[in-house]
Amino acid sequence: MKKILISLIIVGMISTGLAFADIKYCGIGVRLVKDPYNKKVFVFKIFPNSMAAKTGLPEGAEIISINEQKVKKLNIDQVVNLVRGEEGTKVKLQIKYYNEESIIEIPRAQFTFVEPEYDRFEVHWRQVAPPNANIEPIPQNMINNMSKKWFNETVPIINYWIARKEKFKSGYDACMTYPANEQNACLMNLTNREINKTAQDRQIELQENMIRQQAIQNNINNFNQIQMNNNLQNINNNLRNINNKLMY
Repeated sequence: MKKILISLIIVGMISTGLAFADIKYCGIGVRLVKDPYNKKVFVFKIFPNSMAAKTGLPEGAEIISINEQKVKKLNIDQVVNLVRGEEGTKVKLQIKYYNEESIIEIPRAQFTFVEPEYDRFEVHWRQVAPPNANIEPIPQNMINNMSKKWFNETVPIINYWIARKEKFKSGYDACMTYPANEQNACLMNLTNREINKTAQDRQIELQENMIRQQAIQNNINNFNQIQMNNNLQNINNNLRNINNKLMY
């Protein structure tokens, strides 16, 4: 799979490996992303019970400015710093959602991001999937406004792992219908099969990438050869013209 270029930033939160520590911060409770190509900033996710959720900020909205400061030329850390602040103060967002621009003010509040307690299914799923497999589907408004290049790099791999997770969930549910003393063996076999599939997929991807790279190199070589032939032909034509002039 192509490396995901999406940069997920949780406002005021620090990621610690594959899990998250319980962290309190003062903000509006959103996860922001910045398109690396067209430089737009989007609301990728809104946390439940946050001030952003209570105020009605829509997921996928493009953020044009924060407190009247344009964000397009800012890096994601600078954008996050604009959202942070003292409890009770407000964040004024100019947003664009489905081609309509609006202003929304959201009060900052203390927000606790609690380390998730994974159920049995998630424990087995995490043995199979890479960390980025837990990325949620991209909101439609964000898809409509993200750059084509970023879309091509990001969306296929997200959709791939969402589909893989759904298939794994079906296998997991089937294992849960077994007698209790047979469930663990079923889950172990299921997980091993999925891990092997993942390894096979990556090997196939590596081979496909090598083929694509070779095709690109071949095209470059062919183009260079054509250019060289054209240059030689032009030189020969010039020499013939010079000789013709000398003869006269």
